[in-house]
Amino acid sequence: MSAATPDGLRTLDLPVKGMDCAECTRHVEQALTKLPGVSSAQAYLSSEKAVVRYDPTQTDLKTFRKAVEEAGYTLAHKTIEFSIGGMDCAECTVHVQQALAALPGIQEVRVLLSSEKAIVEVDPSQMDVLQLRKAVEGAGYSVPEVMTEQGKQSGSRSLASFTRPILTFLGLVFGVVLLVVIAGEWLGLFERVTDLVPWYLGWSLVLLAGYPIFWNVIKAALRRQVISHTLMSLGVIAALAVGQWPTAVVIVFFMRMGDYAEHFTTERSRQAVKRLTALAPQTARVERNGREQVVSISNVTVGETVIVRPGESIPIDGEVLSGQATVNQAAITGESMPVEVTGGSKVFAATLAQLGSLRIRVTQVGADTTFGRVISMVEEAEAHRAPVQRIADRFSAYFLPVVASIALLTLVISRNPLSAAAVLVVACSCSFALATPIAMLASIGAAASHGLLVKGGKYLEALARADVVFIDKTGTVTAGRPQITDIVPLAGATAEEVLLLAASAERDSEHPLAEAVRQKADAAGLTLQAVSQFEAIPGMGIRARVNGVQISVGNARMIQEQAPVLAKLALEQEGKTLLMVEQEGNLIGIIAVADTLRPEVRGAVEQLRALGIRNIELLTGDNRRTADFCLRTRSAS
Repeated sequence: MSAATPDGLRTLDLPVKGMDCAECTRHVEQALTKLPGVSSAQAYLSSEKAVVRYDPTQTDLKTFRKAVEEAGYTLAHKTIEFSIGGMDCAECTVHVQQALAALPGIQEVRVLLSSEKAIVEVDPSQMDVLQLRKAVEGAGYSVPEVMTEQGKQSGSRSLASFTRPILTFLGLVFGVVLLVVIAGEWLGLFERVTDLVPWYLGWSLVLLAGYPIFWNVIKAALRRQVISHTLMSLGVIAALAVGQWPTAVVIVFFMRMGDYAEHFTTERSRQAVKRLTALAPQTARVERNGREQVVSISNVTVGETVIVRPGESIPIDGEVLSGQATVNQAAITGESMPVEVTGGSKVFAATLAQLGSLRIRVTQVGADTTFGRVISMVEEAEAHRAPVQRIADRFSAYFLPVVASIALLTLVISRNPLSAAAVLVVACSCSFALATPIAMLASIGAAASHGLLVKGGKYLEALARADVVFIDKTGTVTAGRPQITDIVPLAGATAEEVLLLAASAERDSEHPLAEAVRQKADAAGLTLQAVSQFEAIPGMGIRARVNGVQISVGNARMIQEQAPVLAKLALEQEGKTLLMVEQEGNLIGIIAVADTLRPEVRGAVEQLRALGIRNIELLTGDNRRTADFCLRTRSAS
């Protein structure tokens, strides 16, 4: 992905593979910023990419690729699979293959006649699906609107189900080995093992177990880099040199355990970002030339008209041209109560049209949508390094050479290689230089998976000095889902009759308020009655026949008969949504629905005050009456 800026510089996203620690991102950044014409380069561990701002007249993609590969990493390719129409002979596949292979950024092309498809490995920074489509159509064949980008899904399997057990297991193993080490030193077990096992077997064990680490250290040394494992590797060599191979094995074990823990933490953070990305639809139904076509979201342009049917996610930001629907906007606003949208309303990508259909004029697509910007903020949050991270970066750059010098001085003075090895191992900066950025990254990723957006490490660290907390109401102070709070029977009906008729009429409705009514009836032990002639009226309510009797449940716009003013006013002042229940044209009851207060709120507020937070403010998009009632309820709880 590349974009031009007013100053003539271009911004390019480079998918970088092989970065598995915070130190890796610094290596990539250093390799790219040294290139001529590069204004800035920022590598992101969680999203496995580097964003480069550069002058295209001075450098190009080949130069970037070479610099990244020399730093020990690779620029990833993307596999795109798509069907091709019109191929009916082997010569056709040759024509398609030649047309695709001639495009820039194509790494490999496979055209399969039997399954009528092509599998293309491309450089995503040079090639997109539109260029592939044009090449195939230029060769005389057709391509459907939807393509499958396999590269986006590779390695996306969530680790949440087994990360915790594995890390727990590693912790137990670490403790057992540590106990063995202490016992081995006290009881002289290491000396006995050294005497019994030939040295070449011990060396082989060390080299076999530490090969990946040693190879990374060697590659870094060839690039004139000193990494966090350099000191400990020198410690291993010193231990082997004096015949203490069991000590070298222990050092390698601790290095490998640290690497495994860091890799799991990094991968878990990446999964949080990928789960966010997966919420956005990848296709859209677009009106083109009087027909509806399902196309990839990357092929939708601003100004086009998108059709959204009931139960579908809205794929773009836009303005409703026509139609009416009930939209769940929780992914964007956090509000549990759905909103009614109609002509002129603004809608957002990744929100759900639960009832009704819409024709929407596209205003923003992909990364430019509100949801796309949220994802970008999460991906790039690690760029805002906390002060302690910046200290760690400078610390690791100067500390390693200093420690190596001290170890050499120790060897010269003491003439004891084991003492020099001890200096190298004990003084390793892994805990400070690497654990700090990984802890920040893990915190940001974990927060994102729980719906908390942290803009970066420096903001996370600033929370320690916070004395004011702003709390969102819906989903934070409240439960985040509508519940029945009051039933007001009218015209001689009982509360149970009103609930039974309303729940029966709503049994086929998909509206969240209908679900709340059904749950209340189920909790009351009521058996729903037979329903016929069900009709949903978007933005207003429903009508149905329950045992042959016409029942209507909806808002005041639908139910014409006026409810008692005092009862209605009292409920509305508490910020509740009112459902009118009508039987054969007569109002028989009012059902009040609200997002109720979570029971743990009071305890959470007390904990905040115990942490020194004196000012706690409530933020809500609801009216002031709802907010005031929420505050009164919390104070009384």
